[in-house]
Order: sequence, then C-alpha cells, then structure tokens
Amino acid sequence: MSKVFTVEVNGLLCKGCGICSEICPRGALVMDGVNSETGYPNPKIVGECVGCKLCMWFCPDQAIVVIKKG
Repeated sequence: MSKVFTVEVNGLLCKGCGICSEICPRGALVMDGVNSETGYPNPKIVGECVGCKLCMWFCPDQAIVVIKKG
C-alpha cells in the first residue's frame, strides 16, 4: 500500500522546536540531524502520515506542508 500523504519541511524556516514530532498522533515525525545551513535540527518523516495536518497547524515557523499524493 502506497503512502497517501507526505510531509514537506522547509529547512530554512524550521527552527527545530520539535512541536511537530511531539504533536504527531502517529509518531510519523522525528527530529533528525542538523540542517547544515541553519544549524537547527529538522524533522524527518519516519512513519505513515495520515494527513491530520496537526504538525502543519502547530508549526510556529510555518515550515511544514502536508500534501496529499495523487
């Protein structure tokens, strides 16, 4: 089964607060690695996004977009 939703993070806007990974009900995001341009950790999608968009709505930097595929 292919993933229906994907999460795109603008690494230049993300300040690495971790709200997205804490609020995700499926644990689909984890803070992973450091953006070499900003020095902040950025979220990485590691699980299945169900498209609830909580990460997008709660991101204080508006760095996240949830996209429905197809």
